[in-house]
Amino acid sequence: MEYPAEHLKIVNALLRDGRFLVEGETAFACLKEHQAFYQQFFRASFQLELSIEADYALLKSSRQNAALARDICIFLAILSYEIDREGRNLLETLQFSVFSLEDIEQKFLLSSFLEILEATPGLRDADRRSRFITQITRRNLIVKMENDSFRFTPAFRYFLDYARTFNHLLVVQEEE
Repeated sequence: MEYPAEHLKIVNALLRDGRFLVEGETAFACLKEHQAFYQQFFRASFQLELSIEADYALLKSSRQNAALARDICIFLAILSYEIDREGRNLLETLQFSVFSLEDIEQKFLLSSFLEILEATPGLRDADRRSRFITQITRRNLIVKMENDSFRFTPAFRYFLDYARTFNHLLVVQEEE
């Protein structure tokens, strides 16, 4: 069987590395071009659902690292709250801004949600948050820049969509 040109990169990124593929990567363009093939491939070979959005792709599994996903959600929730509190547009800020690790750390130390960070094993202190940044870099949620700064990839939208869906479910439950 002949596979698309970027097959090994696609499988390694999504399956072995557990990272997002994002727009701008040749593997992402190839994945989108062969979307039907890859959805069938991952479903038949590994019982995994391939989710391809306009600017990112990921594999969904019930065996995902729940602790990391939880930490990402908490990190983004508190960062989003702080961005909103500053009166900045959340989506534009996450999409276009470069963040300094030092500024993020300062925001978190002054946040009214510091206790939640301290109660979260992967985000408990500055050292663990630094390791967390390395983890989400490997997953392609962020891209590290120079001088301990980073920017988010389009993959951040997956977690915002998850939060939006979760919030909708809570509203529906309250109405019942």
